[in-house]
Amino acid sequence: MDFSAFDILTVGILAIDTDCKIIYLNKAYADFLQSDPASFIGKDIRDVVHYTKLDHVVKSGIPEIGVWQRTDKGYLFGNRIPIFENGRIVGAIAEMVLKNFEELDVVSQKLRDMEAQIRYLTKELINTEINNNVQLLFQSDKMRSIVEKVQKIAPLDTTILITGETGSGKEVIADLVYKYSGRQDFPFVKLNCAALPMELVESELFGYEKGAFTGANQNGKVGKFEIANNGVLFLDEISSMPLAIQSKLLRVLQDKEVERLGGNTKKKANVKIIAATNENLEDLVRKQKFREDLFYRLNVIQVNIPPLRERREDIIMLANHFLERYCQRFNKKSKYFTHTAAQLITSYDWPGNVRELKNVMERLAIMCDGTLVTQTDIKENTPIYTGAKTIRSLKEQIDQTEKRIITTALEKANGNKAIAAASLGINRTTLYSKLEKYNLLDS
Repeated sequence: MDFSAFDILTVGILAIDTDCKIIYLNKAYADFLQSDPASFIGKDIRDVVHYTKLDHVVKSGIPEIGVWQRTDKGYLFGNRIPIFENGRIVGAIAEMVLKNFEELDVVSQKLRDMEAQIRYLTKELINTEINNNVQLLFQSDKMRSIVEKVQKIAPLDTTILITGETGSGKEVIADLVYKYSGRQDFPFVKLNCAALPMELVESELFGYEKGAFTGANQNGKVGKFEIANNGVLFLDEISSMPLAIQSKLLRVLQDKEVERLGGNTKKKANVKIIAATNENLEDLVRKQKFREDLFYRLNVIQVNIPPLRERREDIIMLANHFLERYCQRFNKKSKYFTHTAAQLITSYDWPGNVRELKNVMERLAIMCDGTLVTQTDIKENTPIYTGAKTIRSLKEQIDQTEKRIITTALEKANGNKAIAAASLGINRTTLYSKLEKYNLLDS
């Protein structure tokens, strides 16, 4: 980014990268430090400003608005703001009034004077452009591992099963698979199996010829497989697919040919399949609610998306992103979380995951009048409140307990999966399936 526009400001501006190295400071800040600006470039901020908190902001991604900064020359007052680029933290910037304040009324006046500059800095430094098709916002190792896995497997001619709780971002991962599939010049077709009546799923998938059944379109219908030819077909909520349709889907996957309802001509179906579910398909197989052979055909590669409560370091980044997005949509001033508010948001379990987080940020963008989102705002407008704990479903608690037991068994076996499986009384195939489910394969 070009920081030259900040050279004319009378407030001190200092920017660092993710290694806490100074990449810019304006003349006002350099004069305050009694040296030339160039002499500070590349130095660690902690060696220059001994009591800095800017290194905390670059790690947490949480803005700090209206804060005191202790220096060797007294106390300054200002703001610390993270810099985002393509959804990742790339640095942080400090804006400080370069005077040693002693009276709060002076501070209040300076804050009013700085308001316009804060808005300008925010607009310039925080990346809020959203690409709904592909962009992923994360800084957790778990999500980084998933993205690396997707980049590796997406180009391969094999099926992918995406699992995860409701609202965890399965469709976004499907978008990412398409991006790296090598099939971007061909269609990406999506079908939510739970959103259609059972009797319509078959005709949507495979299409039909004219006169195939009563009420059919007189010109027939092209199915999703034909539309997606040479491209990618995403089958969301695959667990909702009727058993009879599962059988026909399996046949198409095996033969790579599709035949319309009421037709007698087969057409090639060169389609990469991505399936997604928030249910445990193995349990459904045992209950004979999902075909075992189709499960194995779909589950060649599984990608499990962890819920937000298992990657809390992503929460505040997503919250900042969605809050700014909705502020822009509703023509509102940019808003920031106070430190206490950010802690509340991060500690909440988010049972609805990213979908719930987006909903709450939309509500806060609409209901909060000021530029700061406080603890009170959150109490009044969201299900989050001090001391609140999400009551998880029995299934979630069982899964969490099972994951903890498996992790302990692996630790006791020094990572030997055969020994761990034996100690748990299960075979290695079952263990590997559970390791994949809980994202523990690298353990």
